[in-house]
Amino acid sequence: MVLSAVLVSVLAAVEHRVQLSEGSLVALSTRGPSAFRVRLVGGDDDAPIASVMVEPDGEDANFTEVSSAVGVGIRATFGEVLVSAAGEVVLLDSAGAELARSSVVQAGVTELQLTSSQEQVLYGGGAGPDDATVLRTEGNVTPLVVNRATYVPHYYSTAGYSALGVVSADATFITRDGAMYPASFASSGSGVTWNFTVPFELYLMPAASLEEGTRAYYDLIGRPRVPPKWSFGFIASRWGWDNRTYIEDTLHHFRDGEFPADAFIVDFLWYANGSDYAFHAEGEMWFNDFDWHNTTFPAPREQMQKYRDMGFRYAGIRKPRLGNSELLADASSKGWILPQGEPGGDPFGSSGFYGVGRELDFSQAALRDWYADHQAHYLADGVSFWWNDEGETDYFTFHWWNVAQADTLRLTLPSDRFYALNRAFSPGMARLGVGFWTGDINPTWGDLAQQPGMMLKWGLAGSPYVGCDIGGFTGETNAALLARWYQQGVFLPIMRVHSVNVATPHWPWLWGAEAGEVMKAALELRYRLLPYHYSLAHRMYNTGQLWMRSMAQAFSTSAATSDLTSQWMDGDILVAPVLTEDSQMEVVLPEGQWYPFPGGGPAVHGPTKLSGLANASDIPAFVAAGSVVPLGPVVQHTGALPGGPLEVLVFPGADGSFELIDDDGETTAYEQGTTRCVQFTWTDASATLSWTASGTPGPHHFQQVFITGPSGARSGVVDIASSGELRLAAEFVV
Repeated sequence: MVLSAVLVSVLAAVEHRVQLSEGSLVALSTRGPSAFRVRLVGGDDDAPIASVMVEPDGEDANFTEVSSAVGVGIRATFGEVLVSAAGEVVLLDSAGAELARSSVVQAGVTELQLTSSQEQVLYGGGAGPDDATVLRTEGNVTPLVVNRATYVPHYYSTAGYSALGVVSADATFITRDGAMYPASFASSGSGVTWNFTVPFELYLMPAASLEEGTRAYYDLIGRPRVPPKWSFGFIASRWGWDNRTYIEDTLHHFRDGEFPADAFIVDFLWYANGSDYAFHAEGEMWFNDFDWHNTTFPAPREQMQKYRDMGFRYAGIRKPRLGNSELLADASSKGWILPQGEPGGDPFGSSGFYGVGRELDFSQAALRDWYADHQAHYLADGVSFWWNDEGETDYFTFHWWNVAQADTLRLTLPSDRFYALNRAFSPGMARLGVGFWTGDINPTWGDLAQQPGMMLKWGLAGSPYVGCDIGGFTGETNAALLARWYQQGVFLPIMRVHSVNVATPHWPWLWGAEAGEVMKAALELRYRLLPYHYSLAHRMYNTGQLWMRSMAQAFSTSAATSDLTSQWMDGDILVAPVLTEDSQMEVVLPEGQWYPFPGGGPAVHGPTKLSGLANASDIPAFVAAGSVVPLGPVVQHTGALPGGPLEVLVFPGADGSFELIDDDGETTAYEQGTTRCVQFTWTDASATLSWTASGTPGPHHFQQVFITGPSGARSGVVDIASSGELRLAAEFVV
């Protein structure tokens, strides 16, 4: 069927085009360091799709043209992609083994099947409440964004490859179920069937494991930038901050009670003088879109500075629409309003949408510039970040909305890191350095149990910084549930409480002495983990390895843990928090020696399963022999770091290492290599921790260190010079 092949340059991208007998073309190229791009081309002048899901910067891998008995195509260091004589796309790994073969490619095709020689399991398609507790991706996946769910046109197949499907952004559409992206796929046995609009591009990444496939995927869509250091602490949020007095009383209660926290978020009444949910398309003249509410923030600059001096950063909620009549008329006259609304209800009828006629089209550069100009004063006033809600008006609204907000930052504080929290995501947003939460969840034990799986599955789908409304948003929670949720939150990428305005706020001191102490202990552990978590975030940026990993990634040969979402790996810490009302714990330990974390104690030998009744204060967690875990002292906010010497926990039975990475915590200087790195190495035979350091230490970096073993033995405290070592004299029994 193949007639000819030719190497051409299209929009600066070199492609190998294979012409099929019925006149259509398949264009083959590389994208990034480890992906093939397969384009189904309708004509000679068809250009590649400029998708925001794909990292626009960086070099593409070199390739050579090849011709073999399998077909003609291209070869790179990571594999080959060929077109057979019959017109099938064939993917090979670097050793020449076939990973997948497509159905015959024809002009105008809107379905493509990829078949492998073995039964396969898929991961990485996203998640919602219905499938959050099963790690694998099953059945039909229709990419969409909606409150409480995000699905993406991506998967990793255990046949040995990752895939990302791309169509034109103009093809997206919206229904009551959410904002849709028309490149769906369905799995069955050894096959995956893609259905799509045209034009269509398929990115294929040979990868022998889920871990390798996820790294290749992030190399394609962009590695996650490191958020500001304060975002790794605790964020206090609620709907219902009524006035300045309540705000300041609450912040003082955090500090006076020594409940660590770094930021707070206020809902509608920080900028608007009311809710806009019942507005018609023309809006209201009295509504403020870019102002301060004089009840909550009568003196915004003075207040922002006061709260910053207390160690608090501030964010206000943002909606992707306008409410003021004059601004709406101006935006509408310029064509900046989307025709659709937000799925989730209609105050005027049965359309299933709200905000119709008021939603902004952030894909337009002129609108983004206008929006940045109107928002810039907030950053000058002292706002640190944004909380972006109800942006499921298009599959890419959140992406372009964040770009507009990042542009706002560039106007005022060009060297600062951009940060925002968003209710949904599309692939590629991680490279903006932003975070996400899992939507308006309920205060139930079932919702608590769903959150680890949401975090893990969203991470595999392209969103590694995920948190949730700790305690549940939609109604009243209870002390036991909230305490367990705080414990889970210690080991989520983002730890943030939130509640509806008619519910008791999720502040620890409001839920009784016993539950309050459990929540306080959880906050203190979160802050002790700051140097550990921040280093893992840098490692994720540098290498593409996820900070929070599923057991299937970390232990790919363990069938007992391959589909678990109730436990996961926080770096080297295996976390299995209590998720049930009866306080039953259940932990599956893979092969090896495992120590309880952080308190230490005798090693448990795996593989084994641990179960039983957990105390209210227990957060089941373990580390393997050879683990090296740095902990800081308890501080009340990240601005108080270092707060004392660094404690490095070492767990004997094997050699190990950990790279402590730090920076100024605020600016983008780390992207140019301005970091402080301390490489710790544990030598088990001599019970010695040695280190080498590079980079200039700053005022908030650790200057001293000591080590502690699982039996409680500890060394003295010494300075962290350019190199050094410490030894534990005590003997360990493992």
